[in-house]
Amino acid sequence: MKRKNSFLAISYIVVAWLLIRIAALLGDILEMPIWITKSLFFLLLIFFPIWLLLSWIYEITPNGLKKTKKVEENESIRKKTSKRLNKIIIAVLVMVLIVLVVDRFFITGKVSKTKNNKTEFVLESKTIAVLPFKDFSSEKDNEYFVDGLTEELLNLLSQVPNLKVTSRTSTFSFKNSDLQIPEIASKLNVKYLLEGSVRKSESQLRITAQLIEAETDKHLWSKTFDRTIDNVFVIQDEVAEEVVKALEISLLEAKPLPKSTKTNPEAYKLYLQGVHASHFSSSVSKLNEAISYSEQALAIDESYIPAWLLLSRLYETKANSTELSFEEGYTKAKQAANNVLKIDPTNALAYAYLADYSLSYDWDFEKAKQLNAIALKLDSKNPVIINLSATLAIALGNIESSIRLQEYSASLDPINPDTYYYLSNIYYYADRLEDAANAARKCIEMNPNRYAIHYYYTRILLQQNNIDEARKAIKAELDDGWSLQMLSDIHFKLNELDTSEMYMQQLIYKYTNEMAYQIAESYSFRNDKENAFKWLEKAYDVHDVGLNEILAEPRFRNLHNDKRWNKFIDKMGFPKTTNND
Repeated sequence: MKRKNSFLAISYIVVAWLLIRIAALLGDILEMPIWITKSLFFLLLIFFPIWLLLSWIYEITPNGLKKTKKVEENESIRKKTSKRLNKIIIAVLVMVLIVLVVDRFFITGKVSKTKNNKTEFVLESKTIAVLPFKDFSSEKDNEYFVDGLTEELLNLLSQVPNLKVTSRTSTFSFKNSDLQIPEIASKLNVKYLLEGSVRKSESQLRITAQLIEAETDKHLWSKTFDRTIDNVFVIQDEVAEEVVKALEISLLEAKPLPKSTKTNPEAYKLYLQGVHASHFSSSVSKLNEAISYSEQALAIDESYIPAWLLLSRLYETKANSTELSFEEGYTKAKQAANNVLKIDPTNALAYAYLADYSLSYDWDFEKAKQLNAIALKLDSKNPVIINLSATLAIALGNIESSIRLQEYSASLDPINPDTYYYLSNIYYYADRLEDAANAARKCIEMNPNRYAIHYYYTRILLQQNNIDEARKAIKAELDDGWSLQMLSDIHFKLNELDTSEMYMQQLIYKYTNEMAYQIAESYSFRNDKENAFKWLEKAYDVHDVGLNEILAEPRFRNLHNDKRWNKFIDKMGFPKTTNND
């Protein structure tokens, strides 16, 4: 009897393990939610003692199922059952062995490879947008503080697993909007909205926040906080916690809820002023103002990570302007990012920024890959990291990967014209020209003055051989250099070679250093390989960052079979194994 029950217990455990393992494998293949496997595990666990109890009480006889104590010895078939159980256990063990082999060599390897090569983004069931909080202060002079508080809440919630948070640019487009909640939610494609107000008087704060279910316009949670400015970080953390509770987001497998980075109140105030000024960084004075505020904040608290991160990007912006030399700007940007890692070696944004600098400034593509991989591992939801990852993927020629990243980014930021600007570029590189044209038109519709969009739209139209529309499109381009290049290309397409050459010579005369890469593009467009390679060398000498996208650019495809092409690509330092994954 004991032996029989031991066999039954062992057989149950083996079969249960086999079922769970098969469910896990199917989960990987079919991308089933993990609760299915968990439910199966708990179900089998609950039935284990029931199975043992039933096997102790009952026995199978030739006449059917009977209670063990009522079975006479001559009726018992325990010996036959034991033999059958032995055979069943052996058969199950063989199946276990088969499953292990399939798992090891056919499933896990492929799944692991896919996960290593691709960043997958789960479509979270909970979607939320944080609308700009309103400034109810009597003087109405705290816009920087109120906007900063909104952004900090957005950043905190974006770190919560299983919660998809719309990016700042899209949500702030509804600042001072008269649209109703359901309409805003529909445009942002979210189920929930967080809104609120701030009343600030000297060091006193009154912050009201409310969470709304968009479809019903129902208030799920609301609260008013009366605190001093010293407690602003506690308020931010508490609002984030209450939102997570109200949305019933499961955190069983997640890290603890993120917390605000605390600092001296005066340093925080200066930092928020720097953030506010940085949103107008196309203005040189605002850019310098943002840098000044950031440096003042760090003078008070040199360990305040958000200020270092902001300063890093401000110096990178300045490096790409005429305000600071390329070398000095990127050196300062890298120093600021490295300072972050000295304070917090696990800061994802710092790794992402350093990856970007390795790409644009150092042309160290392997290092950029390594740093970016760390950033994505630490935080694969951050929209800034996703955008920078897409840019790196383009540089490495991984077009499909870049499309996945950029499309996910678009889902986080659906009302940002820049989203469609970047999408138009990546679709162009992928030869999805109709998609590229549609994305460019959407960007123009949202922001007709977006820098370079008419130039890129013209390039797409030329690639489609839609010359008439290209001639119309380039008329809206405000940048002289972009216009000269496209006019030269358009007239070359029309076989008006003298006019084309005239525009080309103007481009060379005015922008020899600034547009060496684009000049090389146009010569390759004409199939003039000698001049194309000549100007690629020039672009390399002046460190033209346009070269970052040389592997993806369709205009250079006619150079790929030239022996000088591989030599130049090797000189750039691109990894040997680039592909379109």
